[in-house]
Amino acid sequence: MRSFRAALALRMAAAVLALTLLLGAISTFALRALLYRQLDGTLVHLAEVEAQAGAAHTGPDFQFHEGVLLSAGAGAGAELTRYAQLWTSDGKPLVRSANLTRDLQLPADAREAARDGRVVWDTHVWQGERLRCVIYPLQLIGAAHGIHMLQVAAPLAPLERTMRDFLLFGLLLSLLAVGAAFFLGWQIAGIALRPTREITAQAEAIREGTPAPTITAHADVEEFTRLVRVLNAMLARLDSAFDSQRRFTADASHELRGPLTALRGELDLALKRDRDGAEYRAVLERCREEVIRLTRLATDLLTLARNESGLAPQEVAELDLYAVTERVVERFRAAAAARSLELVLRGESTPVRGDAGMLDRVVSNLLDNAIKHAPAGTTVAVEIASAKDITLTVRDEGPGVAPAVVPHLFDRFYRGDDAGPARGTGLGLAIARAAMEAHGGRLEFLGSSPGAVFRLTLPR
Repeated sequence: MRSFRAALALRMAAAVLALTLLLGAISTFALRALLYRQLDGTLVHLAEVEAQAGAAHTGPDFQFHEGVLLSAGAGAGAELTRYAQLWTSDGKPLVRSANLTRDLQLPADAREAARDGRVVWDTHVWQGERLRCVIYPLQLIGAAHGIHMLQVAAPLAPLERTMRDFLLFGLLLSLLAVGAAFFLGWQIAGIALRPTREITAQAEAIREGTPAPTITAHADVEEFTRLVRVLNAMLARLDSAFDSQRRFTADASHELRGPLTALRGELDLALKRDRDGAEYRAVLERCREEVIRLTRLATDLLTLARNESGLAPQEVAELDLYAVTERVVERFRAAAAARSLELVLRGESTPVRGDAGMLDRVVSNLLDNAIKHAPAGTTVAVEIASAKDITLTVRDEGPGVAPAVVPHLFDRFYRGDDAGPARGTGLGLAIARAAMEAHGGRLEFLGSSPGAVFRLTLPR
């Protein structure tokens, strides 16, 4: 597994290494240019001094300042060794300094350039050592010396040794800088990651059942405020989900216990003594009603669980919402007539894409609620409209929904002021909303005017 701390330390070390290498290269080239410029300046100055001193002499009478031109040898003086030799313009040696045992090398191209009256610099190998030399035409100090040129040279070994020492020092300094950068990066990463470790420790300490679980570590630090806020929001959602799950389990257990208790009571009562056929039939009818209620409740719970698991509708197809609604309305006409209600369907053929069974159940739930609450002699209206989205509105003329009940309309097992199991399980609207969300739509309560108005919306 990758370590952020190690990665940060390595990146800092790599950055410092690249920076030191770049600075080292620039410094090396700059130092080399500076040393060469200083050496060239020294050689030119020495050539000018020797040329001026020997201006009164020509040919073999030319003399050098031997005290300035040191003998090559060991010790500090060896770094100051300079060689000098007088040449004719056609390359014949005339006079050489006392520290020379043999003639210097005069490159032909340098000689030709010096014959034109130019000062020429040259670097070459002579007797196994590299020399830096200047060829100085004596015609620059007088016409009488127009046929002579002066060569002054210096070994490059001291300069190259200085460059080598500088490179070794720079390499050592780079290694130290890289090591220090790695150590500093490791320490900085440790300090930077300390808040995340403390936040993680607080999060790990939270257990199920912790009241209002929140993380407070470094919540006031600008860089970690958003992280802490997001984690707290996630914890709040998880706590809410766990609480909802606990309530759902408790409510489901309670709802299931009622029919099972009633069913067991009927059976126990029937078994206490022998009964005739009519009495047994009455017991079986009552048991059948409880079984139907249990079946409906189990179906509702499974439907709600399936929708909340994020699954899409099972049988999606192109269908006519008006035709689906018309079938539901026809199915409820008998129930409406029994309560002296009029069912009205308005709209026209409206194609949608969805699960016919789920949409049938949503519309059935809305109509069932409307018929239950609408007073006799009134109208329950269903209207389908198609604009930007497709809407289906169910409106009754009953007393509407009490303000205290509105926030809980779509809660599971909530039945308001309804009394008795015959009034339903309290899952209808929760299932209807889940089904609409599974279709990418929504189910809303629009208010009481004065009767309850519900609207479902589907994307076109």
